[in-house]
Amino acid sequence: MYEKKILFIDDDESQRQMINDIIKRFGYAVKTAADSGEAMQILESEKYSLIIMDLNMPGVDGMALCKRIRKTDSKSVIYALSGHAAEFKPERFEEIGFNGYLFKPVKIKVLKMAIKGAFERAAIRKEEATL
Repeated sequence: MYEKKILFIDDDESQRQMINDIIKRFGYAVKTAADSGEAMQILESEKYSLIIMDLNMPGVDGMALCKRIRKTDSKSVIYALSGHAAEFKPERFEEIGFNGYLFKPVKIKVLKMAIKGAFERAAIRKEEATL
């Protein structure tokens, strides 16, 4: 079941804690993962409407993780998060399976709008699936 839950994946502990606290202040349920392995374990047992992930992580990076997730999950909205996202073309993100991207350091207002937009998109997908 896809609910208004968010999974945030970043290898930087301070970044995870900060984003976790901000999202909770917005009133959403959030879970964090430190790497792709932990994220995949979480995703085996739970579904998330929104997944936000850092692109630059040791081991399996965000690009490869997004591709893995998309093999089994086409409904979640997935956003890339990076201080280097400008180096990538928007079409490349779409080809991989991302629905959008955010720049580090993420501004609170931008994050709030991105989350709201993701849940609106998830609701539309859910409605289309029932038609």
